[in-house]
Amino acid sequence: MADTTRTPLVDVHAHFLTEEYVQAAKDAGNIQPDGMAGWPTWHADQHLELMHQWGISTSILSISSPGGLLGHDTLVGFDRMRADEVGDGISPVPAPAATTAATLAARLGQPEREGIETASAQLTATVLDQLPAPRAALWRQGPVTIDIDARDIEVYSSRKENVARSYKGGLTGRVHAAIWSQTQLALAADLLAGDEDPRASTIDLFHRALAAVRAAGATGKVTVQGDTGYFAGPIAHAIADAQCYFRLGVTRNKAVWRHLAGIHEDDWTDCQDMPGAQVALSTYVPADWPEGTTVLVRRVAHATADISADTRSRRRRTVGAHQLALALEEGFDTVYAYSFIATNQPLDLDEDFAACEKAYRLRTRVEEVFRDTAYGAGLNHLPSASHDVNSCWMWGALLALNLSGWLQLLHPLRPDGSRARIATVRQQLVNRAARLVGKGRQHFLRFAPAAHHRIGAVLDQLRPPRTVS
Repeated sequence: MADTTRTPLVDVHAHFLTEEYVQAAKDAGNIQPDGMAGWPTWHADQHLELMHQWGISTSILSISSPGGLLGHDTLVGFDRMRADEVGDGISPVPAPAATTAATLAARLGQPEREGIETASAQLTATVLDQLPAPRAALWRQGPVTIDIDARDIEVYSSRKENVARSYKGGLTGRVHAAIWSQTQLALAADLLAGDEDPRASTIDLFHRALAAVRAAGATGKVTVQGDTGYFAGPIAHAIADAQCYFRLGVTRNKAVWRHLAGIHEDDWTDCQDMPGAQVALSTYVPADWPEGTTVLVRRVAHATADISADTRSRRRRTVGAHQLALALEEGFDTVYAYSFIATNQPLDLDEDFAACEKAYRLRTRVEEVFRDTAYGAGLNHLPSASHDVNSCWMWGALLALNLSGWLQLLHPLRPDGSRARIATVRQQLVNRAARLVGKGRQHFLRFAPAAHHRIGAVLDQLRPPRTVS
């Protein structure tokens, strides 16, 4: 029985499922919505009884994941932009309708998307031309680091093109991108299926990224970085043949663990900016890799008690099985977690080992780029059933990343020169009712036509009425 002494509640977001909606979703191939075992049953009488039980006087019904679950285009953001009279009035390009945007995007295949990469590189060169010579030289003549990585994006319809179950079980598409680390600009990218091995397309992606860097005017030595998912001899050879360096994570195979015993305790040197971590040169060399390949080992001390008993634990996998068993048996307080890096970069001194390890550790910047595009540019979902449309959606997010980067190269938003996120740029510079325009040494705000009436109406409400004496 409901508690009549309480103030009646309002449920502002109550899902409802009609038979027609559930059947349409099943016909679209969505049998397990949002990871559930199946579609729940819903009846109006049951919902009313639930409202009575919890003292809810009003439920505002909303359909569950409209459009996305059915595998249709959900590019309604364009329609919202068109409905914003003020924003659309100051936009340099009018926003198309959602259906028009999807139709146009579906016409762009792989050659056209690679053309976006070329045009983006040319714009980067133009931006660098506008910088003072000393600043431009940092990017054009300094070392260049290309980080290659992939990120899965979960979807909720098996009828979307080129999506598949990833190793985690989710239905996903996979963004495979190459990022210029120093500028955090996207150089090249592909949209793969969730079960597609990125290594198969890495060599082509690398060559396109290298061409983009050179087209932007960068002449410095290029180093390519990737995690253990890119530990493959053909990838290393392609990078070395292009006269570039590589730093690639090494899988923890039996040979790696076996050669670990050949490192003397005096060979370890402290890592840079990572207390408790040390680095050394291993005697292990992968078979059939480019000449000059060496492997660095980083170890980090951890308390034995902090190592999870779960064999799936990520940290547990970084500790050698024999070392862990011995520590547990003998009661040692500390164990070491190990990571391995293969590189063809010339390394002679301990300082070189530490510098190389630190540079590889900073590879995590690419993960920050993925987060920025996900939560600042909409790359946390793939809105269309079409692979071509989703690929253009991906490039729309990456172009938003690049636009933010170009703007902040020309005029940093933060005093320390660090990169602000896309959402910050949008809040401070984009979401405005007017543009700042300079003319004849004067600056003034140019409002959209629709803004004049609205601003005047608001000011009339805020200003006190004038009295005439």
